Amino acid sequence: MEDDDDGVVDAAIRALSISKDMVAEATNVRIPRSDSGSRSPFDTLQIRVGIHVGDVTCGVLGQRLPKFTTCGKAVNMAARMEQTSRPGCIRVTKEFHDLVGDIESGWMEKEVISLKNMGEVETYLLDPMQSR
Repeated sequence: MEDDDDGVVDAAIRALSISKDMVAEATNVRIPRSDSGSRSPFDTLQIRVGIHVGDVTCGVLGQRLPKFTTCGKAVNMAARMEQTSRPGCIRVTKEFHDLVGDIESGWMEKEVISLKNMGEVETYLLDPMQSR
């Protein structure tokens, strides 16, 4: 990917669009409910999504069972965004929000969270089901 502003913003918009579609599609997956006292025997699947933007290293590792993998600080930050997100929501870092914040209008809240080994991070939360 080129480092020009248009390419980065386009990739960020596509990543957000895919994430919104994933959250919405997950609600079509029915899973058995553990408690039998409710009216419906099924719940729907809810996923959490985390997005960050930054440099990554990627490649194919292994010879017997080769796997494409990505690593780097940006991958770790995105994983932390997913871990701290709410079910059915997308949590993004300020860096990502600065790229697409004006394009997406459904941002719920801004929150500063403390992450182990990463310090305080400004994040934004989006519930794609409310912004549809």
